[in-house]
Amino acid sequence: MNSTQAASARKRAFTLIELLTVIAIIGILAGILIPTIGQVQKKASIATSKAKLSQYLTALQSFKGEYGYYPFSSILNGDHELDLSSTQSSKSFVETLSARLIDNPSRSTAGDGNRRRIQFYNFTEGEISDGLDYESIKANTIVDSFGNNDIRIVFDHDNDGVVRVPDPDGSITDTKEIRASVTAYVKENDVVGAPRYYIYE
Repeated sequence: MNSTQAASARKRAFTLIELLTVIAIIGILAGILIPTIGQVQKKASIATSKAKLSQYLTALQSFKGEYGYYPFSSILNGDHELDLSSTQSSKSFVETLSARLIDNPSRSTAGDGNRRRIQFYNFTEGEISDGLDYESIKANTIVDSFGNNDIRIVFDHDNDGVVRVPDPDGSITDTKEIRASVTAYVKENDVVGAPRYYIYE
């Protein structure tokens, strides 16, 4: 190899400075893109969860259309809120809307007032916690896309066309009235790192 060929070979190789510069640029781009991707995934999970909540509300409306009233009046907190983080409430919710026993889906049940055993909604395994993923999540509770079971269904039991719910634009204790017969929201859960969100936003 003559000196001209050696010089040409040296020119083709990257210097240490060039390699470090490329690595630094990749690091900067990753630092910008990774949080953005995380936000996109979070928004997608919220959208998926809201779609599921909408399906639950549709099933509840179908129940009311069939029987003339909403179920679960015996286990509501206060006047109108169903807390699905409670194992009893969640189990009743699943069994009433699916007309199937949560522990034995091959057997039908009347649930909480579903006398005709109509299947208003078909729950999947991914929607019901087995209680093994997180210590604070009980078995047989409904969970959202984040694994959060802090789900609330709010009913208009006095039939005035209005429900009182948490205000998305306010603090955690602020409430507002919205025109609805049934709606839902999800509380923030620090244990599973899940955000709060509202179907009525």
